[in-house]
Amino acid sequence: MTARLNINIDHVATVRQARRAPEPSVVAAALLCEGAGADGITVHLRGDRRHIQDEDIYTLRRVVTTYLNVEMAATDEM
Repeated sequence: MTARLNINIDHVATVRQARRAPEPSVVAAALLCEGAGADGITVHLRGDRRHIQDEDIYTLRRVVTTYLNVEMAATDEM
């Protein structure tokens, strides 16, 4: 069984939200990780949307060419 490297980019979104700015971009981070050889991208969509936003998920779904792992709570809202 081969080990696979998935990179969690939640902290990129944390910095972006703390700055209340569009940068750093989670999409740019995901593409950089893929370009560097990552096997997949992981994000965690919180119920309070504190870091990763819905729009991030929609965009990442379109641009990630490896594997997109979306973690979220098992709630009706999600």
